[in-house]
Amino acid sequence: MICYKDKTFCASDCVNTECWRNFTDEERENSIKWWGGEGAPIAMADFSKDCDGYKKPRDKLAEYCHK
Repeated sequence: MICYKDKTFCASDCVNTECWRNFTDEERENSIKWWGGEGAPIAMADFSKDCDGYKKPRDKLAEYCHK
């Protein structure tokens, strides 16, 4: 099966924006251009359990306390 960039992007809740598997808004826009519209085949998987670069999002209480 063909998919965008022939790679699997991460679908976890990770907040590491520097990760090469991060599916950014820019990647989304580029996939639309590549496909010629919405609905591009994009491979997604949750790599959080085995990824050394996984960054857990802060919860709302922690964000409130760190203001």
